[in-house]
Amino acid sequence: MNDGIRVTMSHDPEGTVITVAGELDMDTCPTLHQATAAAAANGAPLRLDLIGVPFMDVIALHLLLDLQRDFQRRQASLTISGFQRQPIRLLTLTSSEHLLRRTPPRNVIFPPVFLELGSLPTPALRHTAAHAVHVTTRRC
Repeated sequence: MNDGIRVTMSHDPEGTVITVAGELDMDTCPTLHQATAAAAANGAPLRLDLIGVPFMDVIALHLLLDLQRDFQRRQASLTISGFQRQPIRLLTLTSSEHLLRRTPPRNVIFPPVFLELGSLPTPALRHTAAHAVHVTTRRC
């Protein structure tokens, strides 16, 4: 196992759960790829929990998109949860957020925050938005 990432696999009644902690980049993606390949081999639904991933690069994004395509091709269930701020920013900058089926992490509920372009959010709203899993912007 790579020293830069910790990948744990468990099973629950809903399928296999892979929890990742550490940065996902060119050096650590092979470790995650091995774990997801092993989990995909059993055919059970897979939930990939990225709550412990503060940083993700484009290599990791390609890994997730390839994994999703593979699961769609096999008509298997894949859910990715727990995206932190920088990975969400990467998805947004690459216009990839709509390509991944994402859910909030389990046992953590963040209300969606809608920010209007040109509006000045209050300090409380800025705090909520900074911790929200999904931020949507709309044109005024």
